[in-house]
Amino acid sequence: MRKKWLAVGLAVGLTGVLAWGIGGSANADSTGFVLYKSALSQTKEAGSMTAHAQLELTDNGSKLFAVDGVAKVNHEQQLASVDGTFSNANGEGSFQVFRQQDQVVFKKGDSDVYRVMETMGWGRKAQRDADEEPSAVMSHMHNMLFGEIGKGMTVENLPNGGKQVSLQLSEEQLPMFAKFIGPMVYSKIAEHSQEAAAAHEHGPAVKLPLLQEDVQLAQVVLNATINEKNQIEQQTAKVELVGTDAAGIEHTLRLSVDIRLSDLAATAPEQIDLTGKQVEKITREELRNEWRKGGWWHHEAE
Repeated sequence: MRKKWLAVGLAVGLTGVLAWGIGGSANADSTGFVLYKSALSQTKEAGSMTAHAQLELTDNGSKLFAVDGVAKVNHEQQLASVDGTFSNANGEGSFQVFRQQDQVVFKKGDSDVYRVMETMGWGRKAQRDADEEPSAVMSHMHNMLFGEIGKGMTVENLPNGGKQVSLQLSEEQLPMFAKFIGPMVYSKIAEHSQEAAAAHEHGPAVKLPLLQEDVQLAQVVLNATINEKNQIEQQTAKVELVGTDAAGIEHTLRLSVDIRLSDLAATAPEQIDLTGKQVEKITREELRNEWRKGGWWHHEAE
């Protein structure tokens, strides 16, 4: 499970960081910036939504990992649910996650065990976040890091009255921080994936190639479809990283993410009644330790 969430986190995080960078620091006269920022704000105001998400990671065209799922979120009611499937070289599986009543419930598709972790209420976190203002130093750093990215955004008018905002950056167009951070983050993730695969060689862990030479981000592509109501309907991202391993074999890793939003302001997340079910309590620290050791998959496979 660790690698599944790691892949999802990497994809969503990378997409979010780049999109946040574009929306927060592009030039004031950038039409793409204005449209995207306005649509992002309008989408958040919906309060609830359903996200249909697909993620795929390939190495030289061969699929290493894929996730397909539906996430339903209602911030006003502090509820969320995820129902998804995954596949990799070792097989396929499914999973469910529920966020309700200050707790998160995890369930593997073919397991009768519901693992429950207590967590902080969304309301308290939202209030804490609202009280925190970004410092002038952080804003300056943000502009330095992302300021150049938004200049390449393009806008296309759609027949239905919506807009298509796009950004495509080649290796030469990527800012220096992305060229540096991308390979560094990948190196750490690849090391952990190798360790987890070695510890549980029969488990469904993703074993990423260790790249040692000429490691670099080659391309980043982002697209956002904005409907006539000024809400984001779909957002996609494609990231390509290239490099050579110790044996001299060249690798091209491609990560693609496709997120489609629907039922804005009209989503009711699924809930699970744990009465009479087999429940296992787990703390945040225990969950973190299992993920570090790659033990979640092993636990579920037994």
